[in-house]
Amino acid sequence: MSLRNKLLLVFAGAGVLPLAAVCVLGYATGGRAVEGLLRARAGDRAERIAHRIERKLDEQQGRLSELAQGRSLGDFVRAAGEAAPPQPLPETARAHLAAFFDDNHTHFESVVCFDAGGRPIFRLAAAGDGAAFQTESIVAGHVRPDERARAEAGAWRTLAAEPLAYGPSLLITATIPAAGQQGPTGGALVAEVRLTDLIRIADGGEAAPVAGAARAQETVVALVKGSDVIAYHTIHALRHVPVARAMPGFEPAARRMFESVAGEVEYQTAAGDRWLASFRQTQNPTLAVAVAEDYTAAAAGVRRALRWGLLLSALAAAAGLASVWALAGRAARDVRRVTLGAKAVAAGDFNQRVETGGMGAETRELAESFNQMSDRLRAHITTTSETRQFESFMRLSAMLSHDLKNAIAGLSLLVNNMEKHIHREEFRADAVNSLRQATDKLRRLVARLSEPVKSLSGEYRREARPTDLVAVVRRVLAANVEPHASLYEVEAKLPDRLVATVEPDRIENVFENLVINAVEAMGAAGGRLTVEAGELGDGLVYFAVSDTGVGMDETFLRTRLYRPFSTTKTKGIGLGLYTCREVVEAHGGRLEVESRLGVGTRFRVVLPSRLIISADRRAPAQKGARDPETGEPGA
Repeated sequence: MSLRNKLLLVFAGAGVLPLAAVCVLGYATGGRAVEGLLRARAGDRAERIAHRIERKLDEQQGRLSELAQGRSLGDFVRAAGEAAPPQPLPETARAHLAAFFDDNHTHFESVVCFDAGGRPIFRLAAAGDGAAFQTESIVAGHVRPDERARAEAGAWRTLAAEPLAYGPSLLITATIPAAGQQGPTGGALVAEVRLTDLIRIADGGEAAPVAGAARAQETVVALVKGSDVIAYHTIHALRHVPVARAMPGFEPAARRMFESVAGEVEYQTAAGDRWLASFRQTQNPTLAVAVAEDYTAAAAGVRRALRWGLLLSALAAAAGLASVWALAGRAARDVRRVTLGAKAVAAGDFNQRVETGGMGAETRELAESFNQMSDRLRAHITTTSETRQFESFMRLSAMLSHDLKNAIAGLSLLVNNMEKHIHREEFRADAVNSLRQATDKLRRLVARLSEPVKSLSGEYRREARPTDLVAVVRRVLAANVEPHASLYEVEAKLPDRLVATVEPDRIENVFENLVINAVEAMGAAGGRLTVEAGELGDGLVYFAVSDTGVGMDETFLRTRLYRPFSTTKTKGIGLGLYTCREVVEAHGGRLEVESRLGVGTRFRVVLPSRLIISADRRAPAQKGARDPETGEPGA
């Protein structure tokens, strides 16, 4: 398949199809999203309106109770019940009542004061821009104190018996205290509240003047429990009209509004539109306020927008496909030129170059990078051989320098002892033997230096043979620890014989390095050096070196212990443990370490009892490992 076709498939699969799926899914789920949004919005608004109504009524009831508790008003009411004609209302009480009425004149119809016998004393009603007091020929009509006011003190809210021309009204009764033993109450103040105006104020908006005004998508409806007349409607003309006549489809929803304190209802209008309504009840009186949202209109608008989005997405996708087709064709031609050049280089023509004329910016950069790569490849090929030889020499030098350092350290120790013990015959014999061994070791190091590729651990087939590790251990201890016997307490836990198939010189260097490190870690203060060796089973043997030196922390163990040129000693180049691990792993073994600061360190070398032949597989020895050449389970 060509690059162009692949890009088109990727564009269609990663761009066009997901976009189309999103549009289709949005069209399918848009209705549910709109429904949830409308329900939430209607519920929030209904909750706010109901809360405002209850808060407003609580405030008015509290203020009316404060006025009824006033001493001047109480004295006036009690005197009016006894004297004829009654005395004038004190100015203080008159001013407080007038202020209370003015603050609520937008929804107060009147405030009437009754004596203990239920006879009206005065009536306060709206008059122009203020309030007027009526003290004679008072007709209270439907405004009467709550029956409970005759027997107990308090404040109550009740609905008027019948709705008037301005709709249902609410009566707030507050008792006036009695004097002495005259009775439980001395009278009552009754405020008449126009519920329609109170709900309008709580709604915070003005109603549409007529039903034929611009079609609203949100409606507020309020009903009083036990009444089939609309107490409040957003459209003014539908107020105080029976539900069956004003909103025929709303009747089932109206009945459900008083079945619970809060909920949601759905209904259909005469035109077949679906509306969603959320309602909330207020207590005392039981008034239900519903906020209805036009789901049909809202969903139609959303789906119309989604259809336009789907159409525009399709047009954009078509334009994108055309652009990709043109750009991909040009890019494919340019990439083909680069591909031919790469094939020529792969075939051995390192002088191949790609002409960049006429290429696009992206593929031109690719072609220029290819030409630079070709030039650098030619230069690299000419220097690779020399670089490899130099790297091998540097690695060999680093490893052999460490072995030379240990050999020189042994010779230095021998020279120092010769100055003190040269007169002893047995010392001279041991010294000659030590010199012979050191000379042999140096000779072997020179031989390894003459064959650098063979000398690098893990890169050659070792000349291994069965070797007694106990003899190696004792030889190293004699050369490096016994001369310092006065400083260190040496504890050797060795078997009589422990054979492993290894290269003796290399393993001896490993043990020698571990012993020297242990002695240097303890320093001149001395300490205990413990050497162990034995069998682990499953064809594995080990030898271990423990000291009571300064130890190492976990961070150093985890991040720097085997890193070349990393050391905690004040002298040395930090290649000892790196070289030890290389040698041990080249033999198919592993090097383990345990250390604690201030306690000491223990190194353990685990080796297979027979040689793992292939040097290419340097995995640590482990139970069940297979011989890399024969494929059989190892020892």
